[in-house]
Amino acid sequence: MPHNYEKKARLITDISNIEQYRPILEKDNFQKNEPHWRRISKNTITLFQVLIDQDLKDLVNVLHAYPEYIEWVCEHFRYAYSYSENYADVDAASTLLTFGEPYYSKQFVRNVVRKLPKVDDMTLDELIEFASKVAIEYREWHPIVTNYYINVIIQASDKLNLHPLQKIILTKSIRNIPKVETYEYGADDRDAVLDIPYMN
Repeated sequence: MPHNYEKKARLITDISNIEQYRPILEKDNFQKNEPHWRRISKNTITLFQVLIDQDLKDLVNVLHAYPEYIEWVCEHFRYAYSYSENYADVDAASTLLTFGEPYYSKQFVRNVVRKLPKVDDMTLDELIEFASKVAIEYREWHPIVTNYYINVIIQASDKLNLHPLQKIILTKSIRNIPKVETYEYGADDRDAVLDIPYMN
């Protein structure tokens, strides 16, 4: 059963954004009881591969309108992450994690997290500004997204060899954000062998 933060995940709802995809989706003969690869048509598979590769806003809008595809997308995302340079919109990634809760696998969650925008190249001032954004937005984000950004900001503060006062300034806004552990996706399991993508 999804947690009570489900209703907080923001949809980027603009129905016009999915009109271009309706001809493919409406022609698809969705087969719920078939194995994963046989449930949907080749055209629909291609569509979802493209949506997964992009910033995820259109993907979550499509899934909001066609929720029968959520399980398929979560399973496909587990295998087919393409390591493109297209980072995910944070709100969209958060919504996808919420939609996908009943179908979690570690590799699905890992691959969504991998698509989140990185902080590696941020300056100290940019990191401070982003940490403030996390402090404002975290109630709207899935806890996995919030935890990820708290961790990477703290890691970045360590890598920058900051003066203790600078580190305090950087982490001040996120220090009191409660950590909500909802899913352990870091430990090794059989999904670890799926890290090599076969589809680009």
